[in-house]
Amino acid sequence: MAPAEHAPQGLDHSQVEERLRARRSEIEAKIAQLTKPPERGAGVQFGKRVGDGTTEAVSRLSEVGVANDLQSIKERVQRALGKLDDGTYGACDRCGKPIAEGRLRAAPESALCISCAQAAR
Repeated sequence: MAPAEHAPQGLDHSQVEERLRARRSEIEAKIAQLTKPPERGAGVQFGKRVGDGTTEAVSRLSEVGVANDLQSIKERVQRALGKLDDGTYGACDRCGKPIAEGRLRAAPESALCISCAQAAR
């Protein structure tokens, strides 16, 4: 399959790349913020105020979950940047058919067409 055969006609690849790189930087900053160790002395303590410690522990677990979700998004952004580099941006990774331009505008990190993304759920 020729890369140009699936290139979305209405998308400027340099703008897409700029948007993806900015998104990756934003995600990396959020991950760094969410995964930084707590300040010294700010550890979870249990005792008379058990509820406070529990709230802090649950909050940290939630932050780790968000960081994991962001890591997954970052991997999709990296994949899209790789597809731009190798000329396959806009082609579905699973079936090879073109990804709808509207989908790429809304989520430029998309590597699957709508049909394949729905089938993957």
